[in-house]
Amino acid sequence: MEKRRYHPANLLFGIGKTIRNWIFPLIITIFFDNSDGWGTYAKYFILGIIVLSIASIVLKWFTDTYIADERAFHLYSGVFSKSSRTVPYEKIQNVTKHTNLLHRLLRLTAIKFETGSKEKAVEFEVLTNEEAFRLEQLTKGTVQEPFPIQNTVISEEVLEEEDTVSEQSVPRTEKKTIHFKPTKKELIRASFTSLSFLLVVPLLISFVLKFDIFFDWSEIRQYLPLLKVWWITTLGVIGIVVISLLVGMWRVVQKYGNYELASDDSHMYIQTGLLSESAFSIRKDRVQGIEITQPILHRLLGLAKVKLISTGSLDISDETETINSLYPYFSLKQAQAMITEVLPEYQVQLSMEKLEQKVLIYRLLQPSIIWLGVTITLYFWRPELLGYEMKWWIVSLVLLILIGMYRYLNFKHTSYLISEKFFQIKTGAFTTTLFVTKRNKMIEIARNQNPLQRWLNLATIESVNRAKPVLHNKIKDIPASEANRFYEWFHQRTRDVRRQ
Repeated sequence: MEKRRYHPANLLFGIGKTIRNWIFPLIITIFFDNSDGWGTYAKYFILGIIVLSIASIVLKWFTDTYIADERAFHLYSGVFSKSSRTVPYEKIQNVTKHTNLLHRLLRLTAIKFETGSKEKAVEFEVLTNEEAFRLEQLTKGTVQEPFPIQNTVISEEVLEEEDTVSEQSVPRTEKKTIHFKPTKKELIRASFTSLSFLLVVPLLISFVLKFDIFFDWSEIRQYLPLLKVWWITTLGVIGIVVISLLVGMWRVVQKYGNYELASDDSHMYIQTGLLSESAFSIRKDRVQGIEITQPILHRLLGLAKVKLISTGSLDISDETETINSLYPYFSLKQAQAMITEVLPEYQVQLSMEKLEQKVLIYRLLQPSIIWLGVTITLYFWRPELLGYEMKWWIVSLVLLILIGMYRYLNFKHTSYLISEKFFQIKTGAFTTTLFVTKRNKMIEIARNQNPLQRWLNLATIESVNRAKPVLHNKIKDIPASEANRFYEWFHQRTRDVRRQ
């Protein structure tokens, strides 16, 4: 197969990015040029960097090529020292696509194939939509030759076997089902529940504080008596409220106006963004786990944020957001129903095991290093607040109550479940996180006991999942018998691998 050169628009995007990165330092050196001459030297130094960077971009475009055959990407690079890299399609963990405004004007897009390993992802910053679609279909449609399972030791080799074995069972059907697409009514409701309209208030305060930079207060002061007229004040408040609501709606609409959650037999797809579009696709058997997060405000509103755990990086560049989360304005019940519908292999159980009551006493009686440090500091320092000396014992007592409240909430929200195939834990005080993973997705576990836990017959267990970075989840102070059961349960993991 003939080698292909990257799209010529790579030159345009690369040069544009270089100029954008160096334009402000260049302006500063020109603006602050002085008699000492350092500004002139700095200016020519920056101009030299820009010229060399542009020359490097041009040379790189002439020398870098790629081939996408039926089995792998073959990447060739290097101006003076040539190098090549082959990335088989079965190593691809997820695909992220981003189309910003300039991409859309030129009918182009950017796409990244994340391998989830230490190797760099296969990334195309500029491609035609047709070529991006062709490459994505190639990575989805390849079935590799099976590798025999040699052993059941939990190691990188086994993990590779899991991926390979799973590959064989993936059907090739492409019928896509759209599970969720927000309606106008849901977007309006989301704009209120997102509380984005509250951003206008701090922006207005910041503007007032810096008002003298743009206007002269002496000229404005003559109009201040108008604020005493009730109808002018009322109209001003109404105007601020309307602007706040419009800003909140715009933030939600431009982010989720084109949102779509879909799936077929083997993959799930997330698309979002109105002006700048982003798309994410992942094979269902590559989902390493699910996180359901509820900050305190979300709990009050009954909302839940669902994040998919993947081994690959989920943003296509530093300028884009990760899009591995489902629609963040689902209620908890909607989120659970959507998980069951899109990822039927995952089951979220509401009934979980709670910690024993003695754990609460054990945690409340534990000394707090933070409280001790703050109390000692305040006792000797005695700082003043608004001209009054702070009563150290009042601050210390308030802090002690807050720490006790945090420990109580953490105890109340902590629960776990070890079922036949799933490990599920819920932790957190003010923000709770429910993590669900399958036994065959866990790569390592740990069980620990400190002397006090040993005396109370308690233990701490920890699970490790492949992610980027590697994901550690820990639950403290469960019964020691449950920790032993967890240990034995995990050792049956090799049986799951054989079944696959």
